[in-house]
Amino acid sequence: MKIIVLAPAKINLSLDVKGKRADGYHTLQTVFQAIDWYDRITVETLPERGAFAFSCSDKALETEKNTAHKAAALFRQVTNFTEGISIIVEKSIPQQAGLAGGSADAAGVLAALNALADYPLPEETLWELGAKIGADVPFCLCGGTALGVGTGTELTPLSPLSPCYIVIAKPEGGVSTPKAYALLDSAENLFHPDVDGMYAALQAGDADGVFSRVGNSFEQPLSLPETEPICCTMREHGAKAAALSGSGSAVFGIFSQKEAARHCADILQKKYPQTRLCQPCSGILLEKIE
Repeated sequence: MKIIVLAPAKINLSLDVKGKRADGYHTLQTVFQAIDWYDRITVETLPERGAFAFSCSDKALETEKNTAHKAAALFRQVTNFTEGISIIVEKSIPQQAGLAGGSADAAGVLAALNALADYPLPEETLWELGAKIGADVPFCLCGGTALGVGTGTELTPLSPLSPCYIVIAKPEGGVSTPKAYALLDSAENLFHPDVDGMYAALQAGDADGVFSRVGNSFEQPLSLPETEPICCTMREHGAKAAALSGSGSAVFGIFSQKEAARHCADILQKKYPQTRLCQPCSGILLEKIE
């Protein structure tokens, strides 16, 4: 049996870092949104019990440290799933972008293996398993629009974002998550966006209220040279809001009109090849092939 997985990226509509915990992790409050920029993963059973094959289109990621590889090993350990499996990851979501590409791959593998094994793990248990791989994995399993608190792994699904168009532009440089947090920890007068207000606006269907509360605590301490120019270009061409996603370096702009969004994407793509016109999506897509 074979399962084709489309694992979507995410953006953080609002991201507030509350502080650093005693265990070294950070307390967050964020609103996640899944978008239709996908990595494609093929998970297939093999005839030899216990066999395992793994490949990735980016050969630099073809290691046991790959999140998809880790997800498969953890799922087998927890469920005693012994079927032989092959996993092929075709990358599209950029790395070090704040778009959760690695977390999306882990989530996609967990969802596919759970389906292949005839769903031994309920949704919440799968989220708990995902959290052992990375803080964004539970949301990547959840999808849609959701509030994340704690380390971002405690999730509350929210009313969907109003129909809109999202332009993503990623500069050439990336940002490692540990470095981003180190810069944030040393920053003074950290910006704290109104995540509670965004939550209320989403639940009320107040699109303008959502747009006015887009923000990210990482923007100021990272001070990436291309973030503000990209945001300005997006706003100049009709974006209702624009901000850094996650710990960067990708920037997103939200548009109500498709033509304005497409025009802005065309302009940005000339300088930033990793630019994509997206829309909100509901989450992982699975296609089972007998």
